Amino acid sequence: MMKKKKFKFQVNFEVCQLDSIPFVNCVLFAKVRLLDGGTFSELSSREEVVNNSVNWGARFKFHCKMSANATTGILDSCSCRVSIRKEIKGGKSFMKYGFVDLNLAEFAGAGCVTRRCLLEGYDSKIRQDNSTVKVKIEMSLLSGDSVFKA
Repeated sequence: MMKKKKFKFQVNFEVCQLDSIPFVNCVLFAKVRLLDGGTFSELSSREEVVNNSVNWGARFKFHCKMSANATTGILDSCSCRVSIRKEIKGGKSFMKYGFVDLNLAEFAGAGCVTRRCLLEGYDSKIRQDNSTVKVKIEMSLLSGDSVFKA
């Protein structure tokens, strides 16, 4: 049995905006968390909804580790979650509104990629009303063989 190939990537991650929000007057923020391949977790700024949209432009830089099958060179999945949260009780607490899970292996070696993703709900009782999160992701290889498949 062959060992897996190991890779380390520098990830430039930007949470640009959230559109089609059903709320008229509230404060939202995003939490970006790496589920696999490292320990990264940070929050965006808290912004008010204007015209059913929130613009953050929050940029995050972090490293993530991935592995690939030694024979095929296909990268294993590496999940990153963008969680959207709504402030309640004057900012003392928050409610989880929805999330998007992104597989960073899809973005490896692709340059700067912009993608819009449909927000998923934490709870089936809260309807998301087709809110979309716009993210920009750029990944560069720090260590490992430069031959891999995304």
